[in-house]
Amino acid sequence: MKVGDFLKQNIIEKLLAEKNGIVKTADVVAAGISKETFYKYAQSIGLEKAAHGIYLLPSAWADEMYLLQAQIPKAIYSHETSLYLHELAEMEPIPFTVTVPAKYNNPTLAEKGVKIIYTKKEWHMLGICQISSPSGHPIAVYNMERTICDIIRKRSDMDISTFNYALVGFMKRKDKNLNRLMEYAKTMRLEKKIRETMGVLF
Repeated sequence: MKVGDFLKQNIIEKLLAEKNGIVKTADVVAAGISKETFYKYAQSIGLEKAAHGIYLLPSAWADEMYLLQAQIPKAIYSHETSLYLHELAEMEPIPFTVTVPAKYNNPTLAEKGVKIIYTKKEWHMLGICQISSPSGHPIAVYNMERTICDIIRKRSDMDISTFNYALVGFMKRKDKNLNRLMEYAKTMRLEKKIRETMGVLF
């Protein structure tokens, strides 16, 4: 093996190690390795194609949350799924819930069987944070305060026990930010609903 090939192999192996066995073609190319070189190496070690531009080791745990977002970056985990990721829910929700901009249309997303929430384009990026999925990969999710605004807005669609558990849990959290909550509420024109809900429960 040539020295150059050995170095490229090391780079790919390092990326796979950092990403728990899952790698994007875009990340490999960004590291200075051509697609052709990567595809040849992927075939030689038996990398499996999980989706367009996403490959994983046969031994890697297929992280559905990460893979979905890697394919569809505009899909932000929200509502019940966000509550679960922030430890404000008792159990993992099925199916996953994601929020996308109004009028956004992606056939692949519809095929995934997820619950899709549409929001105003100007609200789509409000309160996004990055956390680790249960399998350890970085995913985009709305922060706690944005999520509380979302579930209060959709209260009629929420299971009452899930709703109450989330609000009680949020108020007990030391890392909550009530100022941020009210900033989001003002932006989303939810101030009255937020104050009424918090006043009744607390």
